[in-house]
Amino acid sequence: MPKTFSDSHHTDPPIVLHKPLAQDEALRALSDIRAAIDRTTRYSTFSALSGLVAGAAALAGSGMCGFMAGWPGVDPARGPAFLWVWGAVFVVAALALVVFTALKARKRNQPVWPPIARTAFLALLGPGVAGVFGTLALAKAGHYELLPGLWLTFYGCGMYVVSFFAPLFLRALGVAFAVLGMAAWLMPDRHAALWLGLGFGVLHLVFGAIVLRM
Repeated sequence: MPKTFSDSHHTDPPIVLHKPLAQDEALRALSDIRAAIDRTTRYSTFSALSGLVAGAAALAGSGMCGFMAGWPGVDPARGPAFLWVWGAVFVVAALALVVFTALKARKRNQPVWPPIARTAFLALLGPGVAGVFGTLALAKAGHYELLPGLWLTFYGCGMYVVSFFAPLFLRALGVAFAVLGMAAWLMPDRHAALWLGLGFGVLHLVFGAIVLRM
């Protein structure tokens, strides 16, 4: 009797997944793909500690939002002393960002300076350089009362730009910084320490709390 095709080419029956199981597997695969894409297009190795340290330093620099009236970081009319206090605040915040972010990246076995971090840094470079030169120009002209608005507005613009390469909550924080900066410019002779404390102090603490929960 001649062999048929089915006799000579026996195949195992196909494995059929139940519909709910197949959907779960597909959704899990899509989630993994999306996470992989986000890791290459958005920088997420932020340290909560860096935000908390920056916020604490800014609150100290502002004399806890102006309650310490004799503190030089409260009143822009103190001129160079006011500038030195806030220069120290920014240095502490920058060091905390670099150190704690590097430690977090190494703990995760991730590169400290990946391509997306370089892209975010270059996006921040424009507002940062403009802020430095604007500070020098206003200080030379003796307009220290305009510095809080300059710092908050440019920092907010930089954070807004970086949000295109980082978690989206930075966009809302950037807008909040810019709003406080405009308030400081509209009232340059009043409440400078309050705007600086709310911006660089409270908003950085909010940043740290958000990152801590991520």
